[in-house]
Amino acid sequence: MVETQKSSTALQQVTSNDVSTICSKCGEKILNVMTADENKVYHPHCFNCSDCGKTLAGGFFYKSKNTKIDESTIISRNNLTEPVRFCETCYKKVAPKCARCHNIIEASSIVWEDKKFHESCFTCWGVDKNGVQCEKPMKDEPVYPLNDKWYCKNCFDKLDTGVSAATRDILSQKCRKCYKEFAPGSLVSEYKGDYYHPTCFICSQCNTSIASKSFYHQSKSDDQQSEVKFLCENCHIKNAQECAECKNKIVNGEAIGFEGKQYHRSCFTCQNCHNEIGTAHFFKTKDGKYICQQCSLQQQQYDTQTK
Repeated sequence: MVETQKSSTALQQVTSNDVSTICSKCGEKILNVMTADENKVYHPHCFNCSDCGKTLAGGFFYKSKNTKIDESTIISRNNLTEPVRFCETCYKKVAPKCARCHNIIEASSIVWEDKKFHESCFTCWGVDKNGVQCEKPMKDEPVYPLNDKWYCKNCFDKLDTGVSAATRDILSQKCRKCYKEFAPGSLVSEYKGDYYHPTCFICSQCNTSIASKSFYHQSKSDDQQSEVKFLCENCHIKNAQECAECKNKIVNGEAIGFEGKQYHRSCFTCQNCHNEIGTAHFFKTKDGKYICQQCSLQQQQYDTQTK
């Protein structure tokens, strides 16, 4: 099927001082009337349909947009190739047709399942209880096909198919772990837009299923194809770092790191006021303790007054 664009050209009188009036097809000088296309000039009888040979000068024609054309249709002269052109009659033989209305597509089209449609034809087939057709434009929308028709999500859910649009979305996916499809009626585990069989949704250390259980995960890398690693609660606790202050495992909540050590946020406190320091400014004393900025200023003021 040939992709084309509609164009037009007009006849022009050749004046005596024209110096660039060599026909781009036959290479002969143009003495009287010429036509032009893409900065090239032609004798009117040389500017013709690539199929039937009818002249296209002075009217509309269809020009191929394909970069690769069958060698038998290419006209070559001085290493220059001419585009394939069609008159309207010949164009109808090769023109793409809308898969819904079966009329020729002259402008832009929508491609779905290897078929082409007019944008105005690619609309939802749904009909409400009053017989009013939905006709929602489906361009850039999720499409739900059924029996050679297609529907928007709302209309598909109203059909008596036994399968919701959401289920169809899942069934169109593949397991992020084994890359196999999901069987209708099977259980599916979902995490941040990825779907897993429950038997594939497992702890990366002990291989036990974490479906419907508490779990922890390692962040995805920049490589979206890399496998996300999950840890069950028990393995997460085993791998958790020890708080340098209370010596217990840091299992939940934000950890504070300083000088190569990790602390519970609640353990990383000022030795004077015992408030959490968090990520605020603080100072380390000679005996290795930490004091917040406010307590440090108060201590400096006290030392100045007692001197």
